Amino acid sequence: MIASYFQNSEVSMTKDAYFEMCEALGTEPIDSEIPIDMGDFPQEVQDAFNLYYQLRDNWDTMGGSYLGKDTTSLFNFFDLYETEKPDKLFIISLIQHMDYIRGKMINDKMNAIKKPSH
Repeated sequence: MIASYFQNSEVSMTKDAYFEMCEALGTEPIDSEIPIDMGDFPQEVQDAFNLYYQLRDNWDTMGGSYLGKDTTSLFNFFDLYETEKPDKLFIISLIQHMDYIRGKMINDKMNAIKKPSH
């Protein structure tokens, strides 16, 4: 679900836009194609996304590759939001998963742009 959310957010496809598109085309919505909105996730996952987006991106300045989120401030956020230890472990796990997915998407896109066309 997280990968689908990132993919949909890249193309700005929301549930409302999808339903409008289906209506305009005269087609029935297909459950598996309905975009995932933030509200579809449990609150804990929404909280992890909110923290994820507050973390700074790290880039390889020479090669232009995405290196991942800078998590050095994560525990400051945990203190600020008074996050309990079990929640911290869950959020760290989710953020690592999110960053893996997003990093792969970004780097795949960058590599596709860099490839010379024949």
